[in-house]
Amino acid sequence: MKKSLLALAALGAFAGAASAQSSVTLFGVVDVNVTYQKNNESTWSLGQDGMASSRLGFRGVEDLGGGMKASFWLEGALGPDTGTGGSSWGNGNASTNPLLFRRRSTVSLSNQWGELRLGRDYTPTFWNWTVFDPFGTAGVGSATNLGLSNQIRSITTAGDAFGTLVRANNTVQYFLPNGGFGPGLYGQVMVAAGENAALNKYWGGRIGYAAGPFDVAAAYGQTGVDAADTLKMDNWNIAGSWTFGTWGKLAAFYGDIRVELPNSPKATQKNYFVAYSIPFGQWNAKASWGHVAQGGIAGF
Repeated sequence: MKKSLLALAALGAFAGAASAQSSVTLFGVVDVNVTYQKNNESTWSLGQDGMASSRLGFRGVEDLGGGMKASFWLEGALGPDTGTGGSSWGNGNASTNPLLFRRRSTVSLSNQWGELRLGRDYTPTFWNWTVFDPFGTAGVGSATNLGLSNQIRSITTAGDAFGTLVRANNTVQYFLPNGGFGPGLYGQVMVAAGENAALNKYWGGRIGYAAGPFDVAAAYGQTGVDAADTLKMDNWNIAGSWTFGTWGKLAAFYGDIRVELPNSPKATQKNYFVAYSIPFGQWNAKASWGHVAQGGIAGF
């Protein structure tokens, strides 16, 4: 039996020949908040991720000459209220407690033709959520507070298609150069290797156009729902924003998720989201409205 291995060595390490310029940056966010909730009982708690997701990361870039650059990005979730690693969803389930680089773990090559990126990263469909959400998909006004992830996870046959709604493992991505194929045009495509597990497979893409105060983008992705790879989850969305100078920015989002079920109609979830943000010096006032419509399965 013969085996073949194709390795892209330039993306695997930075050690080697001297370069013109290189840098490594340590970055992070620590977000802790005091929360009061009242239902049947009143509860005070110390929470996290009220305005942004807590994280710790390292990123570096190496100039290889001739317009070519190599870079890496390692980013892990933090739980500052307990001093442990935080939660970050990916293929299958959440990573909690250990400080693992599960928010993002990528290595890239880029030049005037775009960027080739390998590793664990946001899926193109989730990029549209977080880029156009002024809350950055964190906090009380986030676009993801309407039960998107948990509801869809509950209706998949194995519960694992949920993972690729946010991030995917073992991915290969290509990003268009900014404006390289037309002024204002941007986009990406992603393929995630299932590594013999249909539930971990993903393919999708995102295309957008930005000019002046206007920005609009659409994305689509598909992943497996069952171990036999016969049922699929289709996820697409479109979002846009308009900046009114110092008067703020208006953003809107529509998302559609359809999950194939055995011997049943497709389960569906439609998400609507509108938000407005106004800058006040170093501060921002934000407001949002969201609505979810679900159907196709008993109890929805």
